[in-house]
Amino acid sequence: MVAKKSFIVFGIVFVLATAILFFIGLAEDDTPPLEPPAPPVKKISVYVSGQVQNISVVELEDNGELRFIDAVNKAGGLTNLADADAVNMAAPLTDGQHIHIPTKEIFLQEQSSATSDDLVNINTADAEKLATLKGIGSALAQRIIEYREQNGAFKSVDEIKNVRGIGDKKFDAFKDKITV
Repeated sequence: MVAKKSFIVFGIVFVLATAILFFIGLAEDDTPPLEPPAPPVKKISVYVSGQVQNISVVELEDNGELRFIDAVNKAGGLTNLADADAVNMAAPLTDGQHIHIPTKEIFLQEQSSATSDDLVNINTADAEKLATLKGIGSALAQRIIEYREQNGAFKSVDEIKNVRGIGDKKFDAFKDKITV
């Protein structure tokens, strides 16, 4: 009888142990863990005007390395009349920026309007040439270049006063030495 009871106890222990191991096996999840959701894609909007195929506000995914050329390409690229040299296509983009691509003919007319080689064309001069103007140092010359890259060519010499750091007094010191 003891053997029979031992056999029954052994059988119950065996069944319980098997059941426990079975449920532990079910509890182990063989499915791969879920990947965290991708972070939301940051986008910027840039207004592209002038000599591009589609004047428009373009939306670009901001990967931190966007340049003017990316926005121009998104607007369909340049037209045949575009003066690509008037804009730094490698300049970095920021949200809300305006890129204006001028026309070659207007650019050439502006250059020919200079009456003397002594005049500095504020639409074409590099930083070194701009720094030759009275009161314009290298930092302010760079601001002038950045202003025209972001806003397009100056339409008049007075418009240079829109550049931060150039007021009426500073403008009066060099206004007779500049042209557009």
